[in-house]
Amino acid sequence: MVNIDEEPKDTRIERHASWAELFFDLVAVAGVAALAHVLGSELDAAALGLYALLFLALWLSWTTFMLYGNVAAGQTRVLRLMVGMFGLGVMAASVPGVAHTVLGHGSDIRPLNVFAIAYIATRVYGSKSWQRGAVLLDFPVVQYSVGLLPWFASLWADEHWKLALWAAGIGLDLLLILVLSGSKILQRVQSYLTAPERTRRQSRSGVRPDGMGPVIHGVSVDPAHLSERLGLFVIIVLGESVVQIVAAASEARYDIGLLATAIASFVLLAGMFGLSVVFGYAGLPHLRAGRIPIRAALGLHCLVTGVVATVAVPLSLVVRHGSDPLSEQGRWLLCGAVAAYFTLGVVTGVASHSSDLPRTISRVTTGIAAPLLLGLLATAVSGRMLVVYLALIVLA
Repeated sequence: MVNIDEEPKDTRIERHASWAELFFDLVAVAGVAALAHVLGSELDAAALGLYALLFLALWLSWTTFMLYGNVAAGQTRVLRLMVGMFGLGVMAASVPGVAHTVLGHGSDIRPLNVFAIAYIATRVYGSKSWQRGAVLLDFPVVQYSVGLLPWFASLWADEHWKLALWAAGIGLDLLLILVLSGSKILQRVQSYLTAPERTRRQSRSGVRPDGMGPVIHGVSVDPAHLSERLGLFVIIVLGESVVQIVAAASEARYDIGLLATAIASFVLLAGMFGLSVVFGYAGLPHLRAGRIPIRAALGLHCLVTGVVATVAVPLSLVVRHGSDPLSEQGRWLLCGAVAAYFTLGVVTGVASHSSDLPRTISRVTTGIAAPLLLGLLATAVSGRMLVVYLALIVLA
């Protein structure tokens, strides 16, 4: 493991995602496609909660290996990425079964156990990627397995307790993301190792033969490479959304209405691509490089990709039944996702000081208030016109 701070500057600037990393990222396509099964049956609170839970589990697993490849650079082991990819693939493959058991009131709990075992194994294996004594300063939660304890317990629980334990495990990881500081962990460990011998415990495990303590050092991510990987992930999620819309269009009746819906849907997704990738940074709309901590950028990236992935489900419904109004749940899912996307854009713009007050007010009015008003008032508007209105909001 190398510390990215010790790499030559030219090497850091020229680094790009490797072929192995790009191949690994393809598992995101399978994950997003599988998550469509969660929201595809019924758009209620239970489905949204399950979707959020499974998405966070997939994202945390992907992030673990993504950060390993970022820090390891040329020393990344392709076999380790492939094993992680297989684990993520098993998780994605079990998502439809989990959705059927939980939302369809099925009796087979094997998909839930398969998902839990694959998640535990993938996270544990990924956390062992780091060399002994290396502390990831920017996102240390990927090196720890405390959040997996409830997942272990869920293997012996019934269906309802399984989901509660999964939520507890994910919640614990999210809490650790907020409170764990790699720099403070490194400082405390180094203070302990350099303390006088009489203040230490009698255990001598890990002490080197020359009498010195174990070497503990911090490692940091390569910001440029991280931005590329996060941006690619957003592109992959948007690409899978396009695939779902194309699949829905292939089964619909060809007419002018279908063409209008397809164009509006494409404009909506292309607008999100432009805001996140062309006019944003690290896949986050309105963000500027180096303006917010990496830990905050990763957290916002999780939210942005989760929101973008939900848009494909109501858009697919509109493509199939464009002349009919969306159901209340579908309308709020679509309008709420667009409003949430712009809310996150306002947060990143303000946090990175890339938005002045008039521009922020304009984004709040146009990007947040307008979609919410559509969700509230557009009860009789056809799904097709609703998508057109939202596409115009993105263009504005």
